[in-house]
Amino acid sequence: MRKAALLFLALGLALSLPASAVFKCRTGDTVTYRDTPCDGGELLDLKTAPVSGDGEGERQAARDKKMLNNLERERHKHEAAEQRELKRASRESAVRHKKCAAHARRQRLAKEDAARAVGIANEKARRKVERITAEYEAECGRWYERELGFAK
Repeated sequence: MRKAALLFLALGLALSLPASAVFKCRTGDTVTYRDTPCDGGELLDLKTAPVSGDGEGERQAARDKKMLNNLERERHKHEAAEQRELKRASRESAVRHKKCAAHARRQRLAKEDAARAVGIANEKARRKVERITAEYEAECGRWYERELGFAK
């Protein structure tokens, strides 16, 4: 067990060490990069350029931060406008729902009255039902029935 742990530790250390050299190898039309020398390969110098002390990076970071803040402010503004629009639409829907419920109740009561009426009163009640139904359909159409889930 101890030997296996030491083996894994040594293997981990060997794999975690960065490559000390990079070789560019050409084979026909293909170019490959390796950490071991190859025939006709050239050693590449991959030293990084020194960081300039002119503050350009800091200025760029400040510009990026300012742009990020502006974008975030715009996003919040759009989200707030969207929330206001959703609330307005919800209020309008609630008002329409209440209005159509009242129309539906009037229509139902008028139909019940027409069913109980006899003679001339029946004809008058039937016309009242037609008028109320026309008002209901003009105001609500089939919206209210679809909204409640009993559309025909």
